[in-house]
Amino acid sequence: MKIAHKVGWAAAAVLFLTTGVLSVLQATQMRAALMAQTRAGIMETSDTLARQITGWLNGKLQLIDLTAQQLDRRFDNGEINAAFTDPVLVEQFDSMFGGLESTGGRAITNDASWNPPADWDARQRPWYDQARLAPRAVLTEPYVIASSGELMISAVTKFTQQGEFRGAFGGDIHLGVISDALNTLDFNQAGYAFLLSGKGNIISHPDAALNGQPLSTLFNGKTPALEATLTEISGNEADLLVSFTPLNGLSGMDWYIGVVLDRDTVMSEVDNLNRRAAIGTFIGVALSLLLLGFLVRHLLRPLVQLHQSLKEINQGEGDLTRRLPARGNDEITQVEQEFNGLLQHLQTLIGEVKGSSQQVKASASHTTREAEQAAGRLQEQLRELDQLATAMQEMTVTAEDVARHAQHAAQAATDASRETEDGVSVVSSSTSAIRRLAEDMDETSLAINELSQLSGQIESILSVITGIAEQTNLLALNAAIEAARAGESGRGFAVVADEVRSLASRTQASTQEIRQMIERLQQGVSLAESRIHRSRDAASRTAEEAGAANALLTRIREAMTRIDDMNLQIVTAAEQQSATSEEINRNTTNIRDHGQAVADGARHQVAQCAIMEQQVEQQELRLGQFRV
Repeated sequence: MKIAHKVGWAAAAVLFLTTGVLSVLQATQMRAALMAQTRAGIMETSDTLARQITGWLNGKLQLIDLTAQQLDRRFDNGEINAAFTDPVLVEQFDSMFGGLESTGGRAITNDASWNPPADWDARQRPWYDQARLAPRAVLTEPYVIASSGELMISAVTKFTQQGEFRGAFGGDIHLGVISDALNTLDFNQAGYAFLLSGKGNIISHPDAALNGQPLSTLFNGKTPALEATLTEISGNEADLLVSFTPLNGLSGMDWYIGVVLDRDTVMSEVDNLNRRAAIGTFIGVALSLLLLGFLVRHLLRPLVQLHQSLKEINQGEGDLTRRLPARGNDEITQVEQEFNGLLQHLQTLIGEVKGSSQQVKASASHTTREAEQAAGRLQEQLRELDQLATAMQEMTVTAEDVARHAQHAAQAATDASRETEDGVSVVSSSTSAIRRLAEDMDETSLAINELSQLSGQIESILSVITGIAEQTNLLALNAAIEAARAGESGRGFAVVADEVRSLASRTQASTQEIRQMIERLQQGVSLAESRIHRSRDAASRTAEEAGAANALLTRIREAMTRIDDMNLQIVTAAEQQSATSEEINRNTTNIRDHGQAVADGARHQVAQCAIMEQQVEQQELRLGQFRV
C-alpha cells in the first residue's frame, strides 16, 4: 500500500472516529435533554390537569356535603324533594338518588325517567354502606351505565337528623368532562393521557373499550410502577414512555393521570438530527479526504521522483556510476544526497571486493588441492591402523581366554581342596563317632550283663512266691474242709477259703508266666550280648580304616594346595598379559579414532574449500553485475 493511501486511510479513520465520538456525545446529550424536557412538560401538564380534575370533583363533593348539612337541620320528605330538585344540584349532577331507613330503602330520585324495580332497596347498594361509614361525602368507584355504556361515578353521603343516621343519598357524575379534558392532551400527536385508579384499573381512556380494563392490557401483560418518572416499557405495538401523576387532595380516592408517549415519535427529532449529523460527517470526511489526497500527492511528488530515479538505477544493470538529481532543500533532497554518497562508497567498496575475490579464489583452489592430498594420506594411515587394531583385538581375546581357563582351573583346584578338607573333616568325625560307638557298646554289654544277673535274682524271687502260693492253696483247701465239717455255721468261712484258694491259684499261674517271660528275656539278652561283641569288633576295625583314609586325604589336600598356588600364578600372569593387550588395543583404537576424526575433518575441509570456491565464483558473478 502506498504512503498516500496509508495517510488517507489513517486520516479517514481519525476523522470518522472523532466525528463519530462527537456525534454520539451530542446525540446522548440531546436525548437526555429531550427526555428531561419531555418529563418536565408531562409533569407540568399532568399536575395542572390533576389540580383541575381534583378541584372539579371536590366541588361536587362540597355540594353534596352542603346539601347534607341543610337536610340535617330541617329533615323531612319535603325538604329532601326540594333539595333534589334544586337547580344547582340538577345542573351539577346528572341525577340525584337516595334511600331512607324509615321507608325500607325505597328509591328517592329527581330523575323522572328512572323507574327502579319494586324490590329495589338502597340499603343493599354498595354506596349506601360507603356513605353511612364516611364522615363526609365520598366518591364511589367508577361504573358503566348498562343502557348507554357511559362511565359514571357518584358523590354520596348520609342523611342525618340532628346527627343521627337516617339514610344515604348522592348524585351521579358523568365522567365525559374528564375524558374530554384528558383527550385534549395529545402531546404533539406523540401520545395520550388517561385516568386510572390506584388498583391499576383504567377509569377513562381515549379508547372507550379499554375503560374498566386492567393497566397491563396496554403493555403486553406488564404492569409498570405508578411513579411520576418517565419510564420506558414495551407496548403492544411499539416502545413507549409512561408516567403517572397522582390526584392529590381527592377525598377517599387514589387516582392517577397516566401519560403514554410513543418513544420513536418523541425521539424523532433526535433521530433526524443523528441522521443529519451522520450525513454531514460522511460529506465532511469525503471532502477532507479529497483535499488531503491532493495535498499528499503534492507533498510526495519529490518522493515519487526519487523512486523513479532509483528504479532507473536498478534497471540499469547495477550501474553505480549514476547519481540522483539532488535539487531543492527539503528532507527528500537530503535523502537523495545521502543516497548519492552511499553509491560513491559502494562503488569504491565493490571495486576493492572484486580484487580481493580473485585472491580468495586462488587461495581456495590451492587449499582444496592440499586438503585432498592430506585426506588421501590419512585414509592410508587409517587402513594400517585398522589392521593393527584387528591383530591386537585377536591377541586380547586369546589372552582373555587363557586367563579365563586358568581362572577356571584355579577355581576347580580350590573347590577340590575345599572338598578334600570337607572329606578329612567328615572322616575325622566318622572316626570319632565309631570310637564313641565302640565305647557305648562296651557300656551296653556291661548293662546287659547286669540285666542278666537281675533276671536270675527275679527268678529266685518268683520261686519263693510260687512256694508261698502252693502253701496258701493247701491252707485254703484245709480251711474249706474244716468249714464243710462245721456245717451251716462255717459256710461263710468256706466262701473266704475258696476265694483265697482262687487267688493263690491265679498268683501261681502269673508267677509261671513271669518265669517264662524272664526266660525269653534272658535268651534275648544273651543274643544281644553276642551281637554287641561282634559290632564292637567291627567298629574297631572301621575306626582303624578311617584313620588310614584320613591320612590319605591329608596328603591329597596338601597336593591340591600346591596346584591351587600354581594356578593362581598362571591366572595373575594371564590377567597382566590381558590388561597389557587391552591397553595396547585401546591406545590403537584411540589412535584410529583420532585419525578418523582428522580424516573426516580433511574431507569436510575439502568440501568447505569447494563450497568456498563456488561462493567466490558466485560472488564474482554478482559483483560483475555492478559497473564501477
